[in-house]
Amino acid sequence: MEKINLPGSNHFVLQQIAEGVFAAFDIEGNAGLIDLGGQVVFFDTFQTPQGAEDLRQAAFDLFGRTQQIVVNSHWHNDHIWGNQVFANVAQILSSSRTRQLIAQNSQKEADWYTANATQQMASYQSKLRTASDEERSEIILMADLYEGLAEAMPHFSLCLPSITFDKRIELHGTKRTAELIIFENGHTASDTVLYLPQDGVLFMGDLLFVNCHPYLGEGDPQELQATLRRLENLGAKYFVPGHGPLGTRDDLLQLVNYIDYCLESAQTLVSEGGGYENKIAGIKLAELYQGWQFTFLFPDNISFLCKRLAPTACT
Repeated sequence: MEKINLPGSNHFVLQQIAEGVFAAFDIEGNAGLIDLGGQVVFFDTFQTPQGAEDLRQAAFDLFGRTQQIVVNSHWHNDHIWGNQVFANVAQILSSSRTRQLIAQNSQKEADWYTANATQQMASYQSKLRTASDEERSEIILMADLYEGLAEAMPHFSLCLPSITFDKRIELHGTKRTAELIIFENGHTASDTVLYLPQDGVLFMGDLLFVNCHPYLGEGDPQELQATLRRLENLGAKYFVPGHGPLGTRDDLLQLVNYIDYCLESAQTLVSEGGGYENKIAGIKLAELYQGWQFTFLFPDNISFLCKRLAPTACT
């Protein structure tokens, strides 16, 4: 594979995975750039138009033309709020269910961030003054996130996918074929992956987090485990997560094991009875996961699982 100079951005770092195949890694959520040959495909569009604009420019710098197809992996805002940058120049694809969820939920979320992003940014910036060394990295992450949103929201426009599909669809170019495959009730009600069989590259969206605590609070954790095992069997060599660095098959297994760890921790709290919500903060995180990003999601994951395991228990 010929080495090339990669476009720079303040919003992401590009990594070439195969000829004409790139991943854009950013703390607010990863994305993909794929030259199928004759058409360019984007996988997800970041949380803000600022990042999406740089992604669009990167495509022109790399391929000499703009994109024709954008794929939304799922409905969460950190992967689809950059859609407005592409709305007039590309077809935006998603599963039918993902489009429904964007239509149902995204404008309400946008209204909240419009009203609160500046205040939230200031709050996290204030926390930095007294934060410990261990706390600083995640507080800086959140402060930067809200700073970007505070800048973006006055100009935000919700853009829905223009083409929807169910189960799977193939996109054919002169260089390669991309397979879009839908999995349900893992991370969300509907998550789409993009698989490049010729290159062994799988863009997984938030079905995979690498060296990051995942968000489990919307799907079925055991269905997510089953999905990860099915995706492991596709034959891919490179796994682009929704968050974190480029992954391997071992990272899929590690996420399966993390879910087991969370389920066991939640089951222990429920079995003890009483107010398990008050005990979550006392759980000592296993050493294996202590260096992962997004530690603030761990107690949320345990609380969610406790409620699934004992929905009528006293909290």
